[in-house]
Amino acid sequence: MSKVIAAVDSSAAMRPVLAMGRAVAVALGASLEVLHVVEDENEEVPAVAQATDAPMRTLSGEPIEVLSSVAAEEDVLAVVLGARDSSSGPHPAGHLAMILAGQTTKPLVVVPPGSHPPEQLHTALVAMKGTPGKARVLRRSIEISARAGLEIVVVHVQDEDSIPSFSDQVQHETEAYAQEFFARHLIGAPQMRLELRIGVPAVEVLRAIESTQAELVAVGWPQTDDPNRGAVAREILDRSPIPILLMAAT
Repeated sequence: MSKVIAAVDSSAAMRPVLAMGRAVAVALGASLEVLHVVEDENEEVPAVAQATDAPMRTLSGEPIEVLSSVAAEEDVLAVVLGARDSSSGPHPAGHLAMILAGQTTKPLVVVPPGSHPPEQLHTALVAMKGTPGKARVLRRSIEISARAGLEIVVVHVQDEDSIPSFSDQVQHETEAYAQEFFARHLIGAPQMRLELRIGVPAVEVLRAIESTQAELVAVGWPQTDDPNRGAVAREILDRSPIPILLMAAT
């Protein structure tokens, strides 16, 4: 049976990671397995993780190497892991997840320590900016969300110059653009709608999280060596109050 991995440690994100892991596993019709990576021989397995009813695996080694190896296992559908508070250290929130996202094509769900995942997921927000050049990432995000039976809200953020020009009134221009967008990119997801927004991508996505009451936001992560890659995803990781689904953009 396919499984979802909930990678836990002793941080404040442990309980939310376990809760989100259960919700993702239920949504995908998979089993849940808890993973704890031990870096120090004297490190103890968190009591909360031991008390879960899901099977647990404890492995030793460098966390990123262990997680990358586990993610590559054929029966693993997704990996759920925590993001520490961005103010608690020298690295940005989701630092480990960003490294892992550069090494695997499996979906990664990054859980903020202060989030409160529900037992059942209902709405996923799929974030994109500009022209959908990475249509495969968009489709993969939609396929995963549709498979989970979620309502999908695609938030497409553009600047004014990138919106197609139509001869009708503004409201009709937006409707025509939405119809064209659905026809090209959003085939096969019954519960879906498009929100077209103008402005700063990360800001608009974060506003959409609040207005749609989504429980999950999907963003693409470029698998390149560019140190400045994924600026929008980085900001969303740093500021999102809900879990983030990182999808590799190759």
